Order: sequence, then structure tokens, then C-alpha cells
Amino acid sequence: MIDTVNSNGREWRSYNDFGNFITELGINNPPDVWSEMWDEAQKQYPGAQNMKFLTEEFISEANQYLKLPEGAINAFNIAVNIVKNNEALSRLLWLNHYILFSDEINGASNILAGKKPVRFTFPDFSKPDADFSRAGISFSGMFLALLLISGLPRLLEFYKKHNIPEQVILDTLSDIDIWMRDYYDKNNVWGLKEFWWIYNHFSGQLFRIGRLQFIHASFTGDLKAFRNKNTGKVIALSNAGIKYRADGQVDGTNDIYDPDGAWVSDYWEDENIVRGNPISPLGYVEKKTIELSKKEWKEVLSKGSFVLDVHIAAGSKLSHQACGESFKSAVEFFNNYFPEIEFCGFMCTSWLLDPQFQKILSLDSNIVKFQREFYLYPVKSNDVQTFERVFNSKPENIKNLKAETTLQKAILDYVNKGNKMHFGAMFLLNDDLKYWGSAFYQQN
Repeated sequence: MIDTVNSNGREWRSYNDFGNFITELGINNPPDVWSEMWDEAQKQYPGAQNMKFLTEEFISEANQYLKLPEGAINAFNIAVNIVKNNEALSRLLWLNHYILFSDEINGASNILAGKKPVRFTFPDFSKPDADFSRAGISFSGMFLALLLISGLPRLLEFYKKHNIPEQVILDTLSDIDIWMRDYYDKNNVWGLKEFWWIYNHFSGQLFRIGRLQFIHASFTGDLKAFRNKNTGKVIALSNAGIKYRADGQVDGTNDIYDPDGAWVSDYWEDENIVRGNPISPLGYVEKKTIELSKKEWKEVLSKGSFVLDVHIAAGSKLSHQACGESFKSAVEFFNNYFPEIEFCGFMCTSWLLDPQFQKILSLDSNIVKFQREFYLYPVKSNDVQTFERVFNSKPENIKNLKAETTLQKAILDYVNKGNKMHFGAMFLLNDDLKYWGSAFYQQN
């Protein structure tokens, strides 16, 4: 039986089980992990008045790291007061805090070591959303933002344990300001939509090192890369069974299929040679097959290899020099603070890696200079995020868009000629960082 006294000393509805609690909140289809962890979490429930992160003082102290504007802080304080005075909501917040920020469940060291964190889909919050709406803020935006920053004390302890400089946490958490401002611009109220993305920051999984962000991960590309033992040249071959169009892109990219020209990749190896379809470092796969002798070529990357997954933070220019420094600093950072973590290079999937930018932008463009440093390879994707990032949204009729920047003009001119933008992907090996600035893969 759950305690039936709320934070004001008044009796509230008693609950014999998790189902009654969810019914009271009007929540449909709660995540399985909520019911699994309910009893354990509620045994440790400290009460709304004793949750340190449900105070204006906590919000103020947290903002020393978050650097949020006054309007966002006011929204946090409103959310704190609503949750603190609603026993059901405070228990819901505690339940999720317990699941996401308990060291036993989602410890940062475990996550960095490769253990997958517990993740789930948040259900519809129709009833509590009404309470927040009356206060002029978004429940779906502010409850989840409050849940995220409840993990800040644990994150600070994690940084302290590993002697990580404070500037790294300030740089890393700057993302929450970027995405809360984006939410406000789109909804005219403060909130946060990218919960699971920002959770990477608060779980100690993601670090911003200079211009770029890095997460320890397993390589996801459907390829194997080989280095020539004598020349150092790198060649990537596609894994077997991938269907490509005649243009070398994955069949179905932009929902465009190639019934006449599509073909399926093949890969074969024995103790002496490997044979497969080569991937051009310009981001397409060739239908021809080549053979590499294992006496001359060594495998250096394959699906599942440990790498650093690179993410490109919004908010500043993609300076070629700053990016190069960021990659090199990331290697130093992980070697210094997490020497037990192995990684052979970097990977990234982004709209900024669409190789078509090398056709429509000048060679001195930051985007072109950035992607020329990598070995590009194709992934099945579309143009939605390209338009969201460059134009804020993708309208039904592209012709309604107006170009105000060089990038917008280049994209619209290209698309209006019947072309389609899409994602691209890349890898960069640690041993090749020393060649930054030379377009090593694409020039050889």
C-alpha cells in the first residue's frame, strides 16, 4: 500500500498497485519498465518535499552549468511547483528518475563500457498535460526537461570521479540551451523535445570536445575497410546482401527504388584473399568486384568495431580547423580520462555528409572541406532532416521555399532540377588523423 498523505498533509487516493496509479494519471500503454520497477522505486521514494531537485534552489544551482535564459528558468520553477504539489506527478517523476539515473540500472561507467541503457517510449500524458497548460507551459516539454536535470548531481559526481575539467561539462550541456530555444521558437512555450538525445549528455555517454560531440559506440556501417601494409592506402568493401541502385546508393534512398538497375553486393574471403564491391570514398558503391591479397591488405574496420560516434552540434560554424582540432582532442580526451575504452576511429551519419554537396558547393565551403576529410559511404535515407536543418521544415511544395543563404540557394537550385538530397555517412581511422587537411581518402 502506498502512503496516502500528499505534500500538503491532505489525504489522497490510495493505490494498491501500479495499475491504479496509472489509471489515476489517465495514462494509456505505460512502458513495461515502469511496472517492473514500480515497487522497488516506491520503496525508496523520499517524498515530494525531500526531493532535492524539486526546489527553486536546485534549479538555480543547476543553471550554473546549463546557462539557460530567464524565461526557461521560470518555466522550470513553475514545473517544480506543479509536480511538488501533485503527489501522483511527484511519484511519476521519481519513478523515471530512479529508472534512468540509478547507478545499478543505468550507471555511466556501464554505459561507456558498452552496456545499453534502458530506454522506452513515453506514453500520452493527457491528464497532467491539462494542469501544465493552465500554467502556460508544456507538460510534455517541461516534465521531461525536469526529469533530465534531476540527473545532474550524479553527472557531476561522474565528472569529478574521472577528474574531467569543468569546461567539458559546460560545453557538453550547452546543447540543452540550444534545443530548449529551438522548442520555444517552434511552440512559443519553453520545453524540450529531444529527450533521449539529451539523455546521452546527462548519462555520461556523450562529451562535447571543442566543436564536435562524441559517443563511444560500435561501428554500424555495412562494410569492411582494409589498409595496404606498404602504402597505407585504405579501401572499403561493401558487406554482402546489400541492394544498391545503379547510381551506387542504397536502393530505397529517398523512397526511390531501381527495379531495372538495382543489384546486390557480394563479399567473399578465404585465408588468402578478400573479394567484394568497392565503396568509393566519395560515397557510392561500385558494381564491379575487386580482390585484395591478405598478404598486402589488413582489415582495420568492420561492423561492430569500437569507434567514437561523431555528432555535429548546432549553433556555430563548421570551421575546418576547429573540427580537426576537435577530432585530435577527442583522442587525447578518451585516452586520458577513459584509457580502458578502445576505439579505432570515428563514424558519423548526417545530412552534412551528403556527397552531393561536393557538386553544388564550392571547394572552400566548410561543408565540403569537412566531408573531404572522410571516407564517405552510402546509407538508406531521405531529405527530411536536410530541409529541417536548412529551412526549418519541409513543405509539401518545395517551390514555396525562398532561398536567403548560399546553402539554401544551392540546395533549391539542385532540387528544382529534379535531384534529391539525402544523408551520407563516413568513417575516419585514428591512424589517418595526422593527414587532416589533405583529403587523404578521397585523393588517394
